[in-house]
Amino acid sequence: MPKVREPHSRVVDGPDPEHRRERHPVLPLHQVRVHLARLRVAGPRAINFISSRINRVAASSQSTGGLDLFEVEISKIDPFRNLVKALSVIVEEGTFNMNEAQIKLLAMDPSHVAMVDFELPREFFDKYSCEGEPRLTVNIGEFLKFLDRVDRDEHVTINLDEEQARLVIRCKRGGHSRRFMMPILEPLDEEVPQPKIFFKASTRILTGSLRRAMRDASLVSEHVKLEVGGDAFTISATGDMGSALSEWGRDSDELLELKAEEDSKANFTLSYLNDIVNAVQASSEVATLELSTDMPIKMDFELPQGRLIYYLAPMIGV
Repeated sequence: MPKVREPHSRVVDGPDPEHRRERHPVLPLHQVRVHLARLRVAGPRAINFISSRINRVAASSQSTGGLDLFEVEISKIDPFRNLVKALSVIVEEGTFNMNEAQIKLLAMDPSHVAMVDFELPREFFDKYSCEGEPRLTVNIGEFLKFLDRVDRDEHVTINLDEEQARLVIRCKRGGHSRRFMMPILEPLDEEVPQPKIFFKASTRILTGSLRRAMRDASLVSEHVKLEVGGDAFTISATGDMGSALSEWGRDSDELLELKAEEDSKANFTLSYLNDIVNAVQASSEVATLELSTDMPIKMDFELPQGRLIYYLAPMIGV
């Protein structure tokens, strides 16, 4: 769903998202070797003309060093697929940082309005093998399309082919197997910093309750106000078609915890919140929301294993 173009602050400061450098798939190593061989025949003038391009592409391939030493196996695809879906609503392209203990992703949406902080431990997978600390950049939406082709009763192996610069997805059931391959991308230029925000209020609530309130608000408006204060947490929206209000007191069975150092409130674009909550509901039953007035909100969705946190910048002048 295209996001409503309302004025926002940003989750963190960074380069103007309108001036992102176009990036391309990493060139497979065998193609790099072919280009180098042609250069030797063409002579020094040709070498001077494109050697910088070859060096950059070769460096990109080398930066994924050890990719063929990363492999995971998954016997039940739904939990993993649901998490990738939750990432895809915010991130177009992301760089996964991997080591022997876990997979991590810290990425922003193209407008720098939303951020996701994701981590999966090796214990999440049936088998997990990783040597070194490889980095993998992929188009999250395209990755999800391949995962959507996996049947629930198929055993899945995902590994990285360094020679071909491809992510390989193998599905097996009985004596039948399938294979998908997708290109990996050049590493992202910028490192995404962790937000440094001091929150004045927090609430822990059932994800289903949060989703219901967002759907109510979408009947009347394209933006929504979240407020924590006193003994209640409220989600409200007002528009030409009317108003909607959801309120939870401390005695609510749906509100598991409420803390408020001071009353806090902020307005947010409803399409972002709807996309996030709808995508996450299959993976998380409880969410912790942290808020300060007119500051980004932190949404920590509890997982059986791992971490899934979103930050969303508030709307300005609403």
